Amino acid sequence: MANFLPLVSETTAGWTKVLSLLLVISFSPVLLFSQEEGDPLSKKERGAFNEMFFEAEKQKNLGNLEKALDLYQALYKMNTTNATVCFELAQIYAAGNKSDDALFYAERAVQLEPKNKWMLMLLASAYRNFDNQQKEIDIFKRLVKLDSLNPDYRFELAISYQQYERYDEAIAALNELEAILGVNEIISNQKKEIYLEQGDLDAAVKEIENLIKTYPKNVDFYGTLAQIYMVNGKEKDALKVYNKMLEIAPEDPRPHLDLAQYYKDQRDFEKSIHHLKKAMLSPSLEIDKKIGVLLSLYDASDNDTVLRKESYDMLATIIEQNPNDPKAYAIYGDFLSRDQKNKEALVMYKKATRLDGGNIYDIWDQILLIEIQTEMWDSLAVDGPTVVDLFPNQPVPYFFSGVALNMTKQLDEAAEYLEAGLPYVIGNPRLKEQFYTQLADIYHQLEEHKKSDNYFDMALALNENNPTALNNYAYYLSVRNQNLDKALKMSEKSNNLSPNNAIFLDTWAWILYQQKNYSKALEVIEKAMLHGGGKSGEVVEHYGDILYKNGMKSKALEQWQKAKALGDASPTIDEKINTQSILE
Repeated sequence: MANFLPLVSETTAGWTKVLSLLLVISFSPVLLFSQEEGDPLSKKERGAFNEMFFEAEKQKNLGNLEKALDLYQALYKMNTTNATVCFELAQIYAAGNKSDDALFYAERAVQLEPKNKWMLMLLASAYRNFDNQQKEIDIFKRLVKLDSLNPDYRFELAISYQQYERYDEAIAALNELEAILGVNEIISNQKKEIYLEQGDLDAAVKEIENLIKTYPKNVDFYGTLAQIYMVNGKEKDALKVYNKMLEIAPEDPRPHLDLAQYYKDQRDFEKSIHHLKKAMLSPSLEIDKKIGVLLSLYDASDNDTVLRKESYDMLATIIEQNPNDPKAYAIYGDFLSRDQKNKEALVMYKKATRLDGGNIYDIWDQILLIEIQTEMWDSLAVDGPTVVDLFPNQPVPYFFSGVALNMTKQLDEAAEYLEAGLPYVIGNPRLKEQFYTQLADIYHQLEEHKKSDNYFDMALALNENNPTALNNYAYYLSVRNQNLDKALKMSEKSNNLSPNNAIFLDTWAWILYQQKNYSKALEVIEKAMLHGGGKSGEVVEHYGDILYKNGMKSKALEQWQKAKALGDASPTIDEKINTQSILE
């Protein structure tokens, strides 16, 4: 059986939680000012000061930091002893990564109000942001001393010790906090991280075991312990923990996910699939996790019939459990599309677009891709314009619409969509080249030959080695019997770029025919016939015409009759057969 579940991160439960730091930088202390004893401002100045302060606050809240900064600087000039103004200036300078100014005003704010916890927190944050280790620690020690029962300050002190690799002091600070709060998930996880940074696996394990002892029914802590064992190569210990988790929470899908990965690593695929199905069939496993697992199976199940069947069973269950979630239908569509079940894939994708949250460009893009790859021109001619209306800034739906409308002979509409989509093609010369070649083809059919030639020239300016553009441009010129020297050069180049192509060889032969170089034309058209040209009525008819001009009239008639039987010959084919000649 093939190796499967290649994306480990998608199949494991992910037990370790990301815990955010408690330090908050963007805050404000009390902002209202009144006339107080010792105020350096007069009553009139105080009124102007307050008015300017509130305008500065307004500009800051609107995101106009430069205007706010100018106003706060003016306020500081009016009163250099106002801690709140210093506080605001420090925040703005910190946001602009101006360390010297931020530290100056943060330190000035604390100097003015040395016991203000907001000011001290700001200064600690500034020291942390600008890597002033000892001063940061000193500020948090000061905060702990001011309010010994506030857990945030002790926790942040521990974080400061940890980030500067003062691990013993960090553990001591967390132990002090634990003595106040009791055994706590956040504290224990932080201690675990510190022990792992030190390389002390036993201490990290002991820390999580202490959590488990305190909260014996919390399966999350067992998951963290098992994860530590797995990462550190203790698979047997991890297996014991996983089995214990199943005893505690037999309906929880997460242990099954971890066991699926465990047995996959052990190459016991039967057990791996068993646990994977247990997890995936659980209605309590969130759909995004299920989607992640299925994405990891997408490539692995491509050439594994057993795993493919299991994948489809899981997909059916997901839809049964989540009938109104577009993601379920979209992932099902992806698998069907991979397996060339295009009609079924379209059904799933279109169901997704009709559900709340499913009418998104990525799903519609898959629909359009299937329709163009399978040449479902009628469907694409409807769905392409629909997607243009839904997502008018996306260039690809305009292109697909133009192609489909061209193929269904709605030429004016095709040109309109392609012209309308061109302005949205930015930074993608390959796509722009395709727009140009489509427009060139359409305008040829509309007999607007100047526009057709211009678009071919623009396409070749982007890519002078586009064999199809070279061939088509050359052929259209030959049909019009115009600029044959240019046409011949382009045709020869296209054949050099793509040799032994019957269509390209036919173009080359037809240009030579138009130039009355009948012997060379015969040589080239016979090569086209050798490489599959006999399947095309147009090529076979050209072969007959060239034979006729080389004096081989009976052979020419034979080829004309074959061309008519193939069904894509020119409108004059009957006349050629009936008269056994080419009427000039």
